[in-house]
Amino acid sequence: MAQKKTTSLWVWASLFLMLGAFVAFVLFLDQKIVTRDDAELPEPAKSSNQNKPTIDFYSVLPKREVEISIPEEDRAAIENPSINKEVVGHSILQAGSFNSAADADSRKAQLAFLGLQAIIKPAVVNDDTWYRVQLGPFTSETSLSRAKNLLIENRIEYMERSAP
Repeated sequence: MAQKKTTSLWVWASLFLMLGAFVAFVLFLDQKIVTRDDAELPEPAKSSNQNKPTIDFYSVLPKREVEISIPEEDRAAIENPSINKEVVGHSILQAGSFNSAADADSRKAQLAFLGLQAIIKPAVVNDDTWYRVQLGPFTSETSLSRAKNLLIENRIEYMERSAP
């Protein structure tokens, strides 16, 4: 038969005694910190509001102007954002190729929710009709980059092609 081991009364008493000493030590330190913080706080300087400067940033900020030098070639692009100095050859992004027109239409709708206008072009490959979902043609690097970023953010695979 297994004997049941009992814990001595002295072990329990010493355990509670150590726990009580620890709690008393923490409370003592807390009291010391609170008393020291109260003693070290400097008294707030009593000054009159007459010595403080008043700044009204609504009147100060419009007077502040910073001149930024812009090259002449970039000035036209800033004033008219439709002008883009980096023109790429007409690029097309193919955002999918599907066996069924319904799947292609679903991808077109998904792209429309992203703000991209897609077209579906049927193509015959090995006597099978495939429906290609295409974006573009893009004439500026900015619009092409925007479309690529939207496709990447929404995990839509694409293939870049040059327009015929």
